[in-house]
Amino acid sequence: MKKITNIFVALLICAVTLPAQNINTVIKTEALKMARALAAMDMEIYSTFMYPTLVNDKQSKDKIKQGMDSVNKYRDQFGLKVKQILIGNPSAVQTYKGVMQCTLPQTTTIESLVGTISVESTLIGLSNNGTKWYFVDAMLYKQKESKTKLPELSPDLVIPPMKQPVITENEEKKKS
Repeated sequence: MKKITNIFVALLICAVTLPAQNINTVIKTEALKMARALAAMDMEIYSTFMYPTLVNDKQSKDKIKQGMDSVNKYRDQFGLKVKQILIGNPSAVQTYKGVMQCTLPQTTTIESLVGTISVESTLIGLSNNGTKWYFVDAMLYKQKESKTKLPELSPDLVIPPMKQPVITENEEKKKS
């Protein structure tokens, strides 16, 4: 009888912990797909990871296009290239007002003609069903205009303050 009880407890623990691991895997996989699209500057795929209310009106689409034009201009002018985007593990998922929410740390390293810039930020993950996840940079969420187009965040969701970018000059630039 004790053996059966132990097996039952083990199965129960597995049944409770597997879905939590599975959703974290889904979130991180989706975030990595978004990061790859951003690194490749594939805005068509990248935009599929933006929360629908941010991109469903003409004004928002125009702003995104303007932003991308600026990014492309500066990328060419300063030799900018996304070297690496690291996505950390998601926080515990909160469901608030029908929207699943979490945060993920993100570190983006950009190369330029003068050196590298490393920026640590926080992504807010949002989902209505747990399978399709959208991501919003926490800095964007704080902007009043964006905030009105996004679901309300759970008061239990912790968003750490953004850290200062770390800039490392190229060795050739240091010698001159």
